Amino acid sequence: MTLFETAPYQHLTLTGPMGVGKTTIGRAVAQRLRAEFYDLENEILAREGQPAESIRELFGEARLKALETTVIRDLTLRRHAVIVVSGPALTDETNRTRLAEFGPVLCLTCSLNEILRRVHVARGAWFHTPANRGVLLSRLKREWRVTTLDLPKLDTSRLSVDETIEAVTGFWLSQARM
Repeated sequence: MTLFETAPYQHLTLTGPMGVGKTTIGRAVAQRLRAEFYDLENEILAREGQPAESIRELFGEARLKALETTVIRDLTLRRHAVIVVSGPALTDETNRTRLAEFGPVLCLTCSLNEILRRVHVARGAWFHTPANRGVLLSRLKREWRVTTLDLPKLDTSRLSVDETIEAVTGFWLSQARM
């Protein structure tokens, strides 16, 4: 690997609704370019001992938003990293501005039919229960708002994992200030 095939000093933020491949792609790009990898939801879980959805249910949206802002502030102090952020966290102007100051932000998108297919394959029988499907669709609706923001987008609907990794890597290397 040459110097030009390593990650830039700035970080890359990947966002988008569930099912578009943020974590899979982010982890692969980080590994390919020898960068650190952070997932906002995993960082919240590590700090709080419970997932973001539980925090929202138990303590409310305001508590979760404050926690997301704190974790994002801490993550932006790192360099040479891929940061995966859920859609709702980027609908907050403070978080979006902060992340954009420290590196390029890319929103992965996907057709609704493809997202539902991917979730069905990943979750299997869980998806067949109407209550579970309702929870999932509610979450997807909340996360879909990020696709309406003025961010660069990459539609992963018809791309293989390898093609998406290639496109995201190219985006990061072309957008980041070395």
